[in-house]
Amino acid sequence: MKIGFFSDTYKPQKNGIATALYFQKKTLEEEGHEVHLFIPYIPKILPEKYVYQLFSITFPFQKEHRIATPFSVKYDLYLNNLKLDVIHTHTPFSLGIFGAYEAKKRKIPLIHTYHTLLTEYAYYIWDHFPEMVKKCMITEKRAKDIAIWISRFYCNLCDTVIAPSTKIKKLLINFGVKKPIEIIPNGLDLRNFHPIDKKVAREKLNLPIDAYILLFVGRLGKEKNIEFLLKVMNKLKNYPKIYLLIVGDNPDKRIKNNLKEEAKKLNIEDRVIFTGYLDYHKVIEAYYSSDIFVFSSLTETQGLVVLEALTAGLPVIALEDEAIADFVKDEINGFLIPFKTSNIEESIILFSNKVIELLENHNLYKKLSENAINSAQNFSVQKINKRLLDLYNNLIKEYNIKNA
Repeated sequence: MKIGFFSDTYKPQKNGIATALYFQKKTLEEEGHEVHLFIPYIPKILPEKYVYQLFSITFPFQKEHRIATPFSVKYDLYLNNLKLDVIHTHTPFSLGIFGAYEAKKRKIPLIHTYHTLLTEYAYYIWDHFPEMVKKCMITEKRAKDIAIWISRFYCNLCDTVIAPSTKIKKLLINFGVKKPIEIIPNGLDLRNFHPIDKKVAREKLNLPIDAYILLFVGRLGKEKNIEFLLKVMNKLKNYPKIYLLIVGDNPDKRIKNNLKEEAKKLNIEDRVIFTGYLDYHKVIEAYYSSDIFVFSSLTETQGLVVLEALTAGLPVIALEDEAIADFVKDEINGFLIPFKTSNIEESIILFSNKVIELLENHNLYKKLSENAINSAQNFSVQKINKRLLDLYNNLIKEYNIKNA
């Protein structure tokens, strides 16, 4: 099958979409399919078969991302000869617009995966363009309404929308999406996860050998709610062997500096380790170096890093969120902590108590760790590809009947 992927992000950019796309493309090609990927020009990208780059500029809200022109005469002509069977877009923006245009023009199925909860990123406008916000009188509600409109409009252009989690399917229906929505999570290539001795992994990352390490992996952004984890660490600071390892970064250095300042204010700066961005094999080493994966984001569409942690055998303690609950089962492979906006302190105490419980109860830890590894097997990218290909084939058959 010839498949067209259109995305505004790809490796070497470090985010869940880029990771998921790389593994999906790689494993589909191993199964004998052609995956043609259209992306913005990304500096330092390594050459890869069937990857095409459009002219791009830096995205003003997130400096690590690029935004491409929404059309290319060169690749429009190229696509005339390519004869794709389906087009699958991974963004509603520039490359998504290009992909939708090409699918309609060629009368082939258009599928879209809703990877990012756009309503939760409206605050970037305030952070980067405060004067424009003030001048145009853009309220938070107005910004979220625009994000909902974009989501609804684009998804309703498609033949089928893929939601990575139950949470996102429900939200898209509430947004007014009328097209069929299939829940298909992003998968992992489990072959990348080879158990590493914890001491060896810590030596490679220069981490304390004789310690308990709580791990967070993700972009350092307000939407990830990392301040909550710092407050949890504040509750745990009387346990001298507990450290918080934060893997990830943000081109806006104010974010990391603010987190470091907060850690200093709470007198836990010597117990919080910031690694910055790491290459993927180093991130895997970080999983195997750690004891518990902690996650505080409530804005995920799936939370691929949580799935990676389970694959490495880490019990997960996370704030309760429907996206995470698709694969973290409370008291089975982790704990889900209710987040009470009316009483955040109670959530912090519940979270920190579960950390202590896991670290002090060896049998419970062992059970959750084994269950974590077993549960992750259901999310291999090869199994996910089968569901994806079934969807593609069904839509192709429908189009063939319709266009006969």
